[in-house]
Amino acid sequence: MAELLGSPKNVGLDAGSASKAENVPIQVTSIRLTKDNYLSWSAALEIGITSRGRLSYITGDKPAPLKSDPQWETWALEDSQVKVWIISFVSSDIQPLILRKPTSFDMWTVLAKMYGRKKRHLRTYQIKRSIYSLTQEDLSVAAFYAALKTKWEELDYHVTDEWKCGSDHSLHWEKEWMDRTFLFLGGLRDEFEPIRSQILNGDEIPGIEEVYARVESEEQRRQVMHLTTGNVPSAFVSRASGTGQRPARRCTHCNKLGHSADFCWDLHPEKRLVRGRPPSGRRSPSLSDSSQGTPSSGVKTTKLSPDQLKELQAYIGRLSTTPEESSTVMDTVTVSTDKGSHMEGGTVDAQPTVVRDHLFGQCGLPP
Repeated sequence: MAELLGSPKNVGLDAGSASKAENVPIQVTSIRLTKDNYLSWSAALEIGITSRGRLSYITGDKPAPLKSDPQWETWALEDSQVKVWIISFVSSDIQPLILRKPTSFDMWTVLAKMYGRKKRHLRTYQIKRSIYSLTQEDLSVAAFYAALKTKWEELDYHVTDEWKCGSDHSLHWEKEWMDRTFLFLGGLRDEFEPIRSQILNGDEIPGIEEVYARVESEEQRRQVMHLTTGNVPSAFVSRASGTGQRPARRCTHCNKLGHSADFCWDLHPEKRLVRGRPPSGRRSPSLSDSSQGTPSSGVKTTKLSPDQLKELQAYIGRLSTTPEESSTVMDTVTVSTDKGSHMEGGTVDAQPTVVRDHLFGQCGLPP
């Protein structure tokens, strides 16, 4: 044991061994004992003490020899070094409780009794409550899983169930780890819903380590694809306006977007088209011809029935003095009226007063 301290010989306390003991590093852990972290503190400090070959001092496997024993001074030096480590990594309110203990084993035992299992039920409740309320939030998958794993290990430390049947014990832990897998999946952010549903919809739920590996792999894939909650892959995002797009056209006449002055309906009303119809210049001849022969919108047009047309022709024939006049009037009649209107081919435009009255029964025929 003295060789672990670096002294060249296994002899009593001397200046050489003292200087070697002073060179033993004190930093064995970064955790300081409080009233609530005994499990993690004791595990970390035990690892540090073991790495320096002093574990037997806190387990009681190396008790103190008689003071008359030549090895007593070496043992006292090494035990004092362990006591320094323990005192250095407890909080200031706990230090007075162990400062006067004669050996490092006594210190270790007192701390275990005070903070180890004395409040087992209360601590078990606190741990389980914190486990069920823990969610990922802003943590990475690895940090979230590590936080859960730490609490599970502390919970296992406080649970001291005794099993008489080994198969029942195995079934219990199988169910326990299944529940822990559900807790891990349930605490993940919503962005992991696809991988979560894939795992839960499988025929069998894999172990917690495999579940963690799959979720962590999905997180890495999302980081590579530059994905975040609520976004879509950049390959499916359309280009922003500007690069590679034509600027919006604006009419210099009406100042509206979507057309230029060459196609402005205010300047070119003939280009105002009904959706789905060709321009006026491309219409069929029949439509074009009929549109040219149509009277202006300001003239009232009345269609005559065949009977009315025959009656009109007969009446005009009686008014004519010669057969030539009658033949001419039958074809085209032009009459001076109060509105200077025109009638042609069975269409009466603002009919003369006499003709209009006769056709619509407002006056009788002359004798």
